[in-house]
Amino acid sequence: MTEHKCPTCGKEAGGAGHMCVPAEHKDEKCDWCGALIVNQRHLCSGKVQKLKYICNSCGRTAVSAGHLCKPEEIK
Repeated sequence: MTEHKCPTCGKEAGGAGHMCVPAEHKDEKCDWCGALIVNQRHLCSGKVQKLKYICNSCGRTAVSAGHLCKPEEIK
């Protein structure tokens, strides 16, 4: 298994990168809406409705806490 680290915050990241610096993938489709992802920070309405976390550092939002540098649950 290859270890990936976010070059911005240093947090461990999966093969898709991290919200700070997402990895570029060609012809990847959104699991939520099926659209071709041109921007790796793609947020469709289905994903927006499932957002549960905000980064207390950069302000980005995510469905999973693991995608953020300093996640905080949105209340």
